[in-house]
Amino acid sequence: MSRDRGKFLHQLTTWGGLLLLIGAIFYFVLELWPAWKPELVQFWSSSRDSASLPMIGLAFISLLLGYYFAPTPWRKILEALKVPAIDKGELRRNWYITQMGQYIPGKVWMVLGRITFLKANGVSPVKAVSAFILENIYMMVALASMTIVALPFLSLTSVPLPVIIALWVSVGFGIAMLFAPSIQRKLAHKLSHRLGTDIEDLPHISHRDQAVFIGYHILSWSLRSMALYFWFRGFGVRPSQPFAMVAICLLAAPASWFIALAMVFIPGGIGIREGVQGLLLSGFVPGGVQVATVIALGQRVMLMVVEGFYALQGIIYGALRKRFPARMNHIEQIFHLAGSVFKGALALHGLSRPPQPINVTFSITRRCQSRCKTCYIWDHDTGSDLDLATIENLFRSIGWTYFFNVSGGEPYLRDDLPEIIRLACRFMKPAVVHIPTNAIACERIERLTREIMVVIDEEAPGTVLSVKPSFDGVGELHDEIRGIPGNFEKLLDTLSRLIRVREEYSNLHVGVGTVISRFNADHLEEIIEYSKGLGVDTYINEVAEEREEFFNLGSGITPDGDSYGHIMTIFKHSVMEKMQGMKLLARMTTALRIVYYDLAVRILNEQKQVIPCAAGLLNVHVNSDGSIWPCAVLAYKGEMGRLGDETGFMDIWRSKKAKEIRRSIRRGECACPLANQAYSNILLNPRMFIKTLWIALRGSRGRI
Repeated sequence: MSRDRGKFLHQLTTWGGLLLLIGAIFYFVLELWPAWKPELVQFWSSSRDSASLPMIGLAFISLLLGYYFAPTPWRKILEALKVPAIDKGELRRNWYITQMGQYIPGKVWMVLGRITFLKANGVSPVKAVSAFILENIYMMVALASMTIVALPFLSLTSVPLPVIIALWVSVGFGIAMLFAPSIQRKLAHKLSHRLGTDIEDLPHISHRDQAVFIGYHILSWSLRSMALYFWFRGFGVRPSQPFAMVAICLLAAPASWFIALAMVFIPGGIGIREGVQGLLLSGFVPGGVQVATVIALGQRVMLMVVEGFYALQGIIYGALRKRFPARMNHIEQIFHLAGSVFKGALALHGLSRPPQPINVTFSITRRCQSRCKTCYIWDHDTGSDLDLATIENLFRSIGWTYFFNVSGGEPYLRDDLPEIIRLACRFMKPAVVHIPTNAIACERIERLTREIMVVIDEEAPGTVLSVKPSFDGVGELHDEIRGIPGNFEKLLDTLSRLIRVREEYSNLHVGVGTVISRFNADHLEEIIEYSKGLGVDTYINEVAEEREEFFNLGSGITPDGDSYGHIMTIFKHSVMEKMQGMKLLARMTTALRIVYYDLAVRILNEQKQVIPCAAGLLNVHVNSDGSIWPCAVLAYKGEMGRLGDETGFMDIWRSKKAKEIRRSIRRGECACPLANQAYSNILLNPRMFIKTLWIALRGSRGRI
């Protein structure tokens, strides 16, 4: 088909469809309504007492739920096609907004809107068009399955034989779509050619994924069908066989969609769908087809209100996001976090697949200038740091996360650190980006931090950057532990520079952190007291651990539980003094630390998991060589897989090897006081989470 001819046919169907719809409206108002009015008046006079506002309310709620689940198959198809991860919220909003394109003949706006959105998010044209074709194929299969269930009940209605035959043919075609690859190929080639992309075949989809797509379509359409049933009941229809009417409603929704699909030049299938529904339900309605069709038209108005509500919600949200980017970012993060924690709780008990990790730690390099007594990463640099292209694919695949922890080596040794943060903010949208540093390259740390703050303001306004120089002792003790003469003076210089940058950027938090080992455990009170005069936002500590990641197994650096317990008592009193003036969110973070300190002491003393561990479930560690770990403690011996040209993060995250490692962790075969992991464990443990809330709420009054 030539371009000019295609353009002519497109304009013909567009304007012809609109004119046809306008003509149909005039015909209904001027011809049909006067003829049908006596029957409608008679119906209403006899059924008014049976009308039910609660039933109409149920119809509205059922439609809301039906359209809430409607975008899910689309999202699941994109996941199965391994397209670059797109924020779920943005994906849903685009689906609802483009769904309104069905009221443009040929569904042009809907199709082009979704495909354009995918292309703008890095999806190839072939995959974008394939996703649209697959969505419609599996919708047809789902609707055909619903129709099979309901067709036997047609004997209770007065539907003409040609309509029954047409329905059976539609069902046969819908089921054939699933089992006849040749039909899929022909449909894919035809549709893709019209959309400017030639597809000879569709990608292979596993049976499990197909079942998920079809299942969500059936759920969504069943809720919409029940909305139709409630609507008729709300207008006083009282069938003698209500279950039969439910079955016919299950048939009416998909059947009307099938037929309206054939009449694609009618905007939204208005009139066609309602006529089919009226015909199928006429046997249950006094007054026959005319009354049933008018009631169905009334439900179309409610359906358009629901569709418009979701679309308007997306438009308003987009406008608010532009107007108040930081606040909307925070709101999104809270909802994302709550959803992931809920899914994580289900996954911890084997009731769900693992969600996106809420805590991503990425060791971007092994290079380091320090020569610490507690860590020997610097002595095992392989020079195999991931490049930016691989990092982009990694972040796209991970999608949203709450906490992005940049690790090393020394992160500030990478010249492209600001670009790594840009990619993280663009594709993972973290609420917090955390970067530890040895504070040796003072000027470089200040310069790159400024660049990172500019990147965050551009890509994810409101995201907090936390920079935490290491502070393992006062004066020479720090230099001795870190292995670099003069490191303490550079620490103070780095802090003064970062504090100046903080004056320009309110979302920059500067802190210091102490790794408590046998080298400085006896000096902790001195370290805590000195930290109070540094002018930092936070001071935290954690116990030194023997980890494969640090190549320090057998070093004996970890203090015993009793010593650590004494240390934590001192530190908790210090934290409580600061907690009294904090806002609620800051108190929550501090309360998590306090609960963690108690857990760490118990773990060191008991040498077992004192609460279930969610490593490899809500937390993940990506090593500099592309290996994926559940945590930094298991490290190489817990490797789930390694990123490659054909292996993405989600392939590894949901692999058989990952499942085996999670089962091992769930059985309690390891135990450690790793701080990052402990926070997720606390969120998933009801008793510990309630304790955290109590400390946060009561801590401002000086009590735990």
